Amino acid sequence: MRHWISALALGASLGTVHAGTLDQPQAKALAQEAYVFAYATAEHDKVLTAIAAKLPFNRLYSEPRLLGPQDNKVVSPNNDTFYSRALLDLRSEPMVLDVPAVQGRYYSFQLVDLRTDNLDYIGTRATGHQAGRFLIAGPDWQGEVPSGLSGVIRSPSRLVFLLGRTEVKGEADQKDAAQVLSSYALHPLSKVSGRVAPEPLAPLQLPAYQDTKHGPAQALFDTFNALAPLHQWTASEQKKLDRFAVIGVKPGVPFQPPADLSEAIAQGAEAGREQVRQASSQISVEQQGWLRSPTNVGKFGDDDLTRAAVAWRYIYANDPVEALYPMALRDAQGQLLDGQHAYRLHFPAGQLPPVNAFWSLTLYDGKTQLLAANPIQRYALGDRSPGLQYDADGGLTLILQPDAPKTAPQGNWLPTPQGPFNLLLRLYLPKDGALDGRYRLPTIARVEP
Repeated sequence: MRHWISALALGASLGTVHAGTLDQPQAKALAQEAYVFAYATAEHDKVLTAIAAKLPFNRLYSEPRLLGPQDNKVVSPNNDTFYSRALLDLRSEPMVLDVPAVQGRYYSFQLVDLRTDNLDYIGTRATGHQAGRFLIAGPDWQGEVPSGLSGVIRSPSRLVFLLGRTEVKGEADQKDAAQVLSSYALHPLSKVSGRVAPEPLAPLQLPAYQDTKHGPAQALFDTFNALAPLHQWTASEQKKLDRFAVIGVKPGVPFQPPADLSEAIAQGAEAGREQVRQASSQISVEQQGWLRSPTNVGKFGDDDLTRAAVAWRYIYANDPVEALYPMALRDAQGQLLDGQHAYRLHFPAGQLPPVNAFWSLTLYDGKTQLLAANPIQRYALGDRSPGLQYDADGGLTLILQPDAPKTAPQGNWLPTPQGPFNLLLRLYLPKDGALDGRYRLPTIARVEP
């Protein structure tokens, strides 16, 4: 998506602007650019507020349960791992995450800042299988790093979302996976070091989440303005914020557009939302129905449009070296995937996803991006799925249709919902062939059921 005309280009000609010198088209263009810039942060608020409503800040919560259709706070959740989560309020002092030795099982802790960029990882790939203790610090902390730590992670955000994933190898493995969860621990630095804790700050108040996909698009600016002071912006980001200020998009104040430009700003926000929506379905060049993960996922830099598109479609995507997420919206003939038809997804012999951890294929409702309910409660298939039957030559054919197949293996069946759906093929710890594009994604063929 880097070759597209970016949202930045819409406002680049404006330079340094003042509200009194903006005309209606300029105000609309600036609002569209600001919307694309702010979208990921505002959409991030959905999970921040949902967790904060149930869990105190700086408290780690690990849930030994695989997610299902009832879990609607995050779009495109996985059904492969137990999740751990915490909101780290780093305004007063750093936090320290303790992890046990984890042998023979993939795990990772993804740390997400307010821009939805990923910080350094903790886990199988990044830090290994051994036990460790990791300090996570915000931009204001200048203290001394105590001895005995395995690593230090610095964040430009004063509020960090910690998202842990612990592999579950099937139903029989859930008890053992839950034991790993119980060994994760999160503590403030003062407790670990034995030093006096800093004076507590006023409790952090997050803005109420407003649905970014419905309602007036410009409502997103209220959410963004409230969250923006919790992030230390780069010089290039600050230049954008300085320009956006003239239309009311400025950190720490309620959104209030200039009265004479309010209609143009509202129209620009709507145009920005439509731009993000369209971009979310064109995240990369389509190949036989598949859209490969953008190469800059998790480290977006100034690519605001890709950042927003990923947040719309599958927020909290891992860095490519941690996991890849090829997405399919269409079959091999270019037709949208729809539950009124039946499909076969075929991996030829020797062409199963090349991974160092595991892979899975997950199906989502095309309208909600949530797991699609079905009678057998099967939401994904992968290399750990019991009952898979491989082809005689070592290939694998998966069955995608609403009703149980009459002659094909039941273990290879992934039920589809009524209406549109899409697929995510997750490759955890992908090998080089997947990272450099040499791996050929499987074909999705429409067939008669």
